[in-house]
Amino acid sequence: MLSSIFVCLALQTACFVSANDNYQEVLQRLSNLEKEVSFLREKLKSCQGGSQISDVIDQSRKKRIVPQGQQSQVAFHAHLSQNQINLGVHQAIHFDKVLLNEGNGYSVHAGEFVAPISGLYVFAWSIASGDRSCMKYEFVHNSAVLTYSISDAHDHDDWAVSSGTAVTRMNSGDRVWIRVSDMLPCSHTIFGVGLGTSSFSGFLLH
Repeated sequence: MLSSIFVCLALQTACFVSANDNYQEVLQRLSNLEKEVSFLREKLKSCQGGSQISDVIDQSRKKRIVPQGQQSQVAFHAHLSQNQINLGVHQAIHFDKVLLNEGNGYSVHAGEFVAPISGLYVFAWSIASGDRSCMKYEFVHNSAVLTYSISDAHDHDDWAVSSGTAVTRMNSGDRVWIRVSDMLPCSHTIFGVGLGTSSFSGFLLH
């Protein structure tokens, strides 16, 4: 009888120990799950923050000084369709025949290019003078003279053509144009027909 009691007690003790072990295992699993849930919550917050950062970056790209795509296609090319004689000092040369005006930056009436967007621009020109005439001129960015040139056939019967190139950074609304210089006396005659073509062109580099 006593041996039977000891057997029962031994079995109950074994069951208790086994149940206790299972209980501890369950607690450990729950603890691990809580840690995983906390980790996933932090990752989710990080992902949401990353999404917000991406949105900020996208908005910043849209506000770039030099926009991408169609808006960044800025270029013009114009030349004279007739001769201009006896131009005044600092008078702008109006290149009246427009071949290209992407971005609508060049104005025939003002004879100047106004930057529609900010960026680095390249400009080029050629100025022709006929027999025994000359032309001294300047390339102007806002109020600053960037280059000074001369097309000189003053003392001989022949055509003279001068050309130049300028690279300058412009803000939106900045102006550039070519005007008569006042540095030396000259006839200030520019030819648009005949053996020389006077032209003005430019484009947005980036």
